[in-house]
Amino acid sequence: MKIVKIPTYYNTSLIVLLMLLFLFAQVAFAAPEDKAADKKQPPADLKITSDKMVAGKNQSMVEFMGKVKAVRADSVLLADSVKVFFHTSETKKEGQSNVKRILATGNVEYTEGERKAFSDQADYDTATQILILTGEQARLLKGKSWITGKKITLFKAEDRVVVESTEKTRVEAFFDAEDQDGASDKP
Repeated sequence: MKIVKIPTYYNTSLIVLLMLLFLFAQVAFAAPEDKAADKKQPPADLKITSDKMVAGKNQSMVEFMGKVKAVRADSVLLADSVKVFFHTSETKKEGQSNVKRILATGNVEYTEGERKAFSDQADYDTATQILILTGEQARLLKGKSWITGKKITLFKAEDRVVVESTEKTRVEAFFDAEDQDGASDKP
């Protein structure tokens, strides 16, 4: 019986891949969490597909590149590149998600339930539940209603939106009469 020695770089890659699978199983991105539901149900799984993934053994970030699709519950994120930043053992607090931040760049499309967002970049902080969309024509849609601006900040925990303009481009909004059932139906 001949023993085959596996090169060290394969072992390191396998360890990094197993760590990522463990961390992604616990991720929660860009969706408000119901504290009561949290106790009853485990967090939804996250599935990411892409053309390429780059991760380093001692890095606290993984980058997915090329036609990236991240799916969690009723949320879908599409982008050219998605970087997932993780807490280190020194920065992670008890009960906190392993994922610290998600940064999507290039042709970003985000769908959560009936809401859709389009931008050049989306930056989500899991601790504060703040999603920042930026780009020449960042756009948030719900039904036929929409809002555009240079920077759209979604405060998910507060169910609040702030839209900012530039010197050249002003904020634009369209509220369809059929979408106006109540305050919660705004984009």
